[in-house]
Amino acid sequence: MTNAEIASIFDHVADLLEYQGSNVFRVRAYRNAARLVQGIVEPLTSIRDASDRSFLELDGIGKDLAQKLETLLDSGQLPMLKQLEEEVPKVVFDLMRVPGLGPKKVKLLMASLELESLKDLEVACQEGRVSLLKGFGEKTEQSILSNIAFAQNPDNSRLLWDEADQIVCLLIQWMKECPAVQRIEAAGSWRRGRETVGDIDLLVESRKPNEVMDHFLAWEHTDHSIVRGDTKTSIRGPHGIQVDMRVVEKKSFGAAWQYFTGSKEHNIRLRSRAKKLGLSINEYGVTELNQTDGKILAGKSEKDVYKAVGLDWIPPELREDRGEFELSENGELPKLITLTDICGDLHMHTTATDGEATLAEMAAAAVDRGLSYIAIT
Repeated sequence: MTNAEIASIFDHVADLLEYQGSNVFRVRAYRNAARLVQGIVEPLTSIRDASDRSFLELDGIGKDLAQKLETLLDSGQLPMLKQLEEEVPKVVFDLMRVPGLGPKKVKLLMASLELESLKDLEVACQEGRVSLLKGFGEKTEQSILSNIAFAQNPDNSRLLWDEADQIVCLLIQWMKECPAVQRIEAAGSWRRGRETVGDIDLLVESRKPNEVMDHFLAWEHTDHSIVRGDTKTSIRGPHGIQVDMRVVEKKSFGAAWQYFTGSKEHNIRLRSRAKKLGLSINEYGVTELNQTDGKILAGKSEKDVYKAVGLDWIPPELREDRGEFELSENGELPKLITLTDICGDLHMHTTATDGEATLAEMAAAAVDRGLSYIAIT
């Protein structure tokens, strides 16, 4: 069983506990467990199989979690999860596959509507019954209706980063052809360099949002529009992935880019820090708490946002609330590896075996990329 599979199980446990209304700290414990396991580079099986190693040596893993890891690696199952699944109606699992529907919203839907299948939810949306519920509305109802087909397809899941990267690059190239686009950036888990990407978030600076949205919807790889608004439009793109496009003002671009890059845990910690300083941070900028004049203290750039709360700018790849705040405070943030740091490649093929380029072509390409050495294997 891989680390990712174990993390997924802990996330599933957290979802079911939250649906049941369990203690918020218990739910958070399993969310944190999923995040911890997902972030461990070394396979957990290697740690377990080493005679001089223990799960307890890993930061954030206590006795209870260590025992559950042992159980999962030994049997591939977690008795606690099986019990939870027996206590929750099966339709709940289907509803949670609908993008945008978390445990709390699913619980409200189940309590307010007689749902036994995704089809029942689809009918409820078509009849306008979902939009009448507190916290939903017509746009949310439309979004749910568009996402139901996605949830019904078992092949739809998170994309690998490189798959999402291809889509991001194509879409940014397309959007730059629109004269109304003054600036465009990608955010979310793609920007943080996560192994997998669930959806794609794009931010555009523009004074003509309608033109931007028209151009966005005209992209040839758009499967269909999920929802269109004045400043946000969502589509279903290649591989069924959802793409959200937001148009923001120049004065708030940095704040929005920071906010929609995440992660959720990082942003919660950042807002908490701001509050202690008498400040408030959201996607529009940094303001004083309880101020009424709407004055934005920082927001044009990410660096300004972090500086407002006494921090150095934190690279997106580190924004997971795993010690980056302490490092930033102390001026000890690491310098991340870039392509220019790579000196050579020790695994290359040529036409002598199953490669597509000759030795001379490979050598020339290596020189063009600034490499000092290569090894043909």
